Amino acid sequence: MSRITISVCINLLIVSILCAQSGSAGSAGLSSLKLGAGARAGAMANAYTAVSEDAASTYWNPAGLASIKNVELFFTHTTWAEDISHEFLSAALPAFNGAIGFSLYSTNIPEIERRVGPSELPLETIEANDISASLSYGRSINDKLSAGISAKYVYQKIFVESASGYAVDLGIGYKPFQNPLRIAVVVQNLGSLKKLKEEKIELPQTLKFGGAYEINFPGIGGSLLLALDAVKVKDSDFRAFVGGELNFKQNFSLRLGRQTGESAKSFSAGVGFKFDKYRLDYGYTPLQFDLGNTHKFSISLNL
Repeated sequence: MSRITISVCINLLIVSILCAQSGSAGSAGLSSLKLGAGARAGAMANAYTAVSEDAASTYWNPAGLASIKNVELFFTHTTWAEDISHEFLSAALPAFNGAIGFSLYSTNIPEIERRVGPSELPLETIEANDISASLSYGRSINDKLSAGISAKYVYQKIFVESASGYAVDLGIGYKPFQNPLRIAVVVQNLGSLKKLKEEKIELPQTLKFGGAYEINFPGIGGSLLLALDAVKVKDSDFRAFVGGELNFKQNFSLRLGRQTGESAKSFSAGVGFKFDKYRLDYGYTPLQFDLGNTHKFSISLNL
């Protein structure tokens, strides 16, 4: 098994703060919060802000919980290059004239080489962990507008140092016309994190605008879902995410996605299968710079 160097971690954009502390105030921490949740979303290049209407809405847009009619369970496992793993578990159920959701979001980065200067061999290998636990609520305001909120506890550990904090996500969903168009706006990670040793860490505050439109083909029992997201992470430029999903009789789906502004990745693809109350999804994203590939596997259960 190969070992992660600090430069590889930075290129992956997962551990810009996990692997190296530059000493400058205001570094962006918990970069794993930007990775997304779910193989379906990953296959559509994370163009999912206006699409999510299931238990994964606890991550993407809590307003999407307004569509929950039954108890739903959702789990995702992601394997990145160099044995980086990411897990997401969520549950949602109707309650309080809307729906509530619970989720746990974690990332583990093993075998990080620790050095204090140039050397042939590292002093040792360490690991880093990010964890986020959230409680979400979403409801319909009227037949066109829905809103939601998520309260999150966030935790980061690098070697023997750790920091924790709290954050809030706010989201709305809107259906302006009597057609399948959906619009959404989400603000994520509004909060703060305690210092990691002597370093001030800022959460990756994110603003998302999303749109989705579904075209039905009754003759073949299929549909085409098109989605577009514009995403602005604090201290970075807007990026565009475009995704498409072709459904066949609601049982089989083909997905493609394209994103801009990422040096390590650009397109993604995947498939989905639905069996009665179960849904299985797979997403694939190739990485540049010989970093390997990302594989996402999801299973959801609608009770």
